[in-house]
Amino acid sequence: MRQKNDALNIVQEKMDSLKREIQNALNNRSADDIINKDWLKNVVQPSKNTNLLSTNIEAFLDFKNSRVERNTFIIYKALERLLNSFEKEHKTTLIVSKLDLNFRDKFLKYLNDNGYANGTIILYIRAIVQILKFAKKRGVKISNDLEFFKEGLKIKKTLNVYLTLDEIKKIYNLKGLTNREDIARNWLVISCNTAQRVGDLFKFNKSNLNAEGDVLTVQQTKNQNSKPISIPLLPQVLEILKKYNGEFPPLLSDNVRNNYKYYNELIKEVCKKANLIDEVKTLGYKSTDNSSGYLDKPKYELIGSHIGRRSFATNYYGKLPTALIQSLTGHKSEASFLLYIDRDRIIDIPNLRAMMLKASEQ
Repeated sequence: MRQKNDALNIVQEKMDSLKREIQNALNNRSADDIINKDWLKNVVQPSKNTNLLSTNIEAFLDFKNSRVERNTFIIYKALERLLNSFEKEHKTTLIVSKLDLNFRDKFLKYLNDNGYANGTIILYIRAIVQILKFAKKRGVKISNDLEFFKEGLKIKKTLNVYLTLDEIKKIYNLKGLTNREDIARNWLVISCNTAQRVGDLFKFNKSNLNAEGDVLTVQQTKNQNSKPISIPLLPQVLEILKKYNGEFPPLLSDNVRNNYKYYNELIKEVCKKANLIDEVKTLGYKSTDNSSGYLDKPKYELIGSHIGRRSFATNYYGKLPTALIQSLTGHKSEASFLLYIDRDRIIDIPNLRAMMLKASEQ
């Protein structure tokens, strides 16, 4: 008898929960929503609710998976995670028909508050527009505000922040760091000396080194169709490897996403301890009205995972042949430079090391 009562209690709880869901859906329905069996089905079976943004993102990703380059797909997946986090932080469920300019402004603020660069913010907004257009083609109702989502979002010439050779040396010699800050500092110094994207940086391991341990060979993720590149390692990097018995520093987390997150947080702390506090101009969104413009911020606040690659390119520009710099950074956007180089050619490692040593004065 007791088991029967327990079973009835469980059924009653589920019924009460379902009643609350239906009542909540009624309270939040749009004025033009038609209350019928389809509407009710979407409420009681949310996993199949085509009005949910999450459902449409899943369908969009399934459709795009084999139709876009791997790196483009990764951007869409990153956006999916961001929107999930946005829902949790704002304690809401995103409904496609309700994604209006009010949502866009809130999401802009969310991205800005979390330190995303202007170009990245625009990239994510454009991706959302693509997802909503995809949903519309599948018969899902979308907001009329969609045509205005990209309004006012212009990619402007950014004021790129980088670490000078003196600042890198200062960071390299910095004392009094915690163990995790020390690991992040070491990766930052390696990044500034090897010019690689952070996605490739954290894949470095001993197997990428030559027998002498002073040349790193990398197959760049975004340049899978080209041959691996070889990078002569400078004294700062060699000393860091020596510290770890010939290995690269450990990761900050086994979870890739968390590793990037912790790295970005810790290198800001490292640069703050290195006293990189002078204010510099940067392009961003003002927290007061979400309008874009140039802001003054302490330099350490603007340090992120891309700083190493950018610092290398800036520090060696004019000191090394531009073609050599691009062969290391793997930039494709500088079309005018690519006309003059063979990116798959064999690099003269001894000569490149000598030029890099002279330029860095390590």
